[in-house]
Amino acid sequence: MKKINPISKAKAPKTKPTKVKVEIIKPEILSIQNLSVTIQAKPVLPVLQNISFSMKEGEILALVGESGSGKSLTALSITKLLPVKHFEYTTGSIIFNGTNILHVDDEKLRGIRGKEIAYIFQDPFTSLNPLKKIKDQIIESYRIHISENEREAVDKAKYLLNKVGLTELDERLNSYPGQMSGGMLQRICIASALMCDPKLLIADEPTSALDVTIQSQLVDLLLKIKEENQMSILFISHDISLVASLANRIAVMYAGQIVEIGETDALIDRPTHPYTEALLRSIPSGVKSHQRLAVIDGIVPSPADYPVGCHFSSRCPEVMERCKIEKPPLYELIKNRCSACFLREKKK
Repeated sequence: MKKINPISKAKAPKTKPTKVKVEIIKPEILSIQNLSVTIQAKPVLPVLQNISFSMKEGEILALVGESGSGKSLTALSITKLLPVKHFEYTTGSIIFNGTNILHVDDEKLRGIRGKEIAYIFQDPFTSLNPLKKIKDQIIESYRIHISENEREAVDKAKYLLNKVGLTELDERLNSYPGQMSGGMLQRICIASALMCDPKLLIADEPTSALDVTIQSQLVDLLLKIKEENQMSILFISHDISLVASLANRIAVMYAGQIVEIGETDALIDRPTHPYTEALLRSIPSGVKSHQRLAVIDGIVPSPADYPVGCHFSSRCPEVMERCKIEKPPLYELIKNRCSACFLREKKK
């Protein structure tokens, strides 16, 4: 009788299939490269210098920094909303969905504003016309870009107002802005910005005029709407702790320049620029302590007083002589991480 090799008869051990993590690379919807903007005065004032960042579809990018850093100017420049008589785009490009915004004519630009790129501004009381009913203001963009049918536009407005948590919709639509609270008006502004299903929503400090409870509700609302609509959000804030739970990435801005960009958790846990470190130290911890809250000495300089070298050199605790005469480039440290500081320069 032929002997059977027990090893050959043994069953192969069962192994679990290895899960391969597939990284889905989403296309870029916005790419700003080396954008510089000046105010045409005497002398010419460089308000934005070599701004560079990009956004992918469905991403939330937070732009943070103190008041006067140029965050709102950057937001307005994306659709050329800065007054042409006073501002000039001197260098760079703004590529949105494959189109360079700086090279399109006014008619095409009007088709992008409000439809493909929408804004939520900081103060709802000044964003809305106090002399016009809410209905007329919220349906305006829909009737311009989508359809002139008023009933269709009102139905879309009611759907969105309900989505942002408002009730008694007929009464709200027939009211004037002065008859409602700030929280209600900001919700209306969000609904208005979503009327044409934009690909990019620019939220310029939309919660700063509201109390903490309403702030939290609106942040949760934006996250929910972003997931449902698969849109990108550029969220502008001076509060880095607010955007920590909201943004995929953070770009830190100071005195008209981007000084650091990185994924949210990595940037907060391991800041690489002295200004980012200073911002994080100044956040109240919530833990009882007898120590004084850290502050950043000085103020953000105006464009007329930008230092010759690094713009943060006049306030930086780690300043070197080189910083006072040379402008540091935005060094790429690792993938998705950049810092404009000579301390991060790779030694040859």
